[in-house]
Amino acid sequence: MKRYVLLVSIGLLAAVSTACQPAVAGLSDQDKAAIRQLDDNFTKMVTAEKPDWDTALAAYYAEDAKWMMANMPMAEGRAAIKAAFSQWPPVRDFTLTEVSLDGAGGLAYRHYAYVVTMAVPGAPGPVIDKGKGVEVFKKQADGTWRVIRDIGNSDLPVPGLTIPTGTMAADASPEIQKLGGIVGRWQIEGTSQADPKSPAGPVALSFDCQWFAGGRDVVCVNGGMMAAQPYHAADVYSYDGKTKTYSDYSVADYGGAMMGKLTIQPGTWVHVFDIQAGGKPAKQRLTVTNMSPDGGNWKTEMSVVGGAWATVASGKYGKAK
Repeated sequence: MKRYVLLVSIGLLAAVSTACQPAVAGLSDQDKAAIRQLDDNFTKMVTAEKPDWDTALAAYYAEDAKWMMANMPMAEGRAAIKAAFSQWPPVRDFTLTEVSLDGAGGLAYRHYAYVVTMAVPGAPGPVIDKGKGVEVFKKQADGTWRVIRDIGNSDLPVPGLTIPTGTMAADASPEIQKLGGIVGRWQIEGTSQADPKSPAGPVALSFDCQWFAGGRDVVCVNGGMMAAQPYHAADVYSYDGKTKTYSDYSVADYGGAMMGKLTIQPGTWVHVFDIQAGGKPAKQRLTVTNMSPDGGNWKTEMSVVGGAWATVASGKYGKAK
């Protein structure tokens, strides 16, 4: 009987304690207005003739925000988000429609729909995309709101060129199998300069490598920022069984193509390309070291007219999250 009374007493105390807990306040009208003002300011900045991405992103995203859009690796942090935005054509109009906005305890979440109009180079007219997404906002120490998570996707089918990919061929030779060392989605970071005398700028690239249809070659596409400038490139890695050599055929957005020789050793890939530097014959050497399933290091060197190798870029890469 005493045990029963004790249990009832404990239960009553727990109920009273729970009832006395203060309710977590929901999102105030003031907070909602502040979040909506962020949208207005961001829209004006990104649709400007020459957007100031640093200012726009700092006013909208937290330093450690994660930007998760369809058909591309996640961008983590403002620098990576800026690199991702830099891949977009000029934005001429952007409309965000709030479907719902709520929150509590310093966090807010919003379901939104969007319509964006872009001036795509080579397109006969404006290109319009529409879709939906979810954002999570966090109230900062100074009382302002910033986005910490942003995930969205288009309602439209993927446009443009589609590269047919697959898995490694079942009968791939041991040499072809080695090409699998670069297959995956990667984030590349570091510093780069146009030549040894130029100032260095940051590198922030997404790098996606997959087996080409048939499973005997690897195709890679990458984009983002190189030496603080927008950069896009594509590579095809192949092995020639007759000559017993590897090759890397590369094209970049600044024009031209390069056919490079590739040497593969355990944990190390060395690419060598014949290029022009200031109108003079030169070589470019990209060395990837400490390669593992999680990433590694890279370094790009240049030699002009047979001179000494000078480092023009270096950094590390890791699995895209």
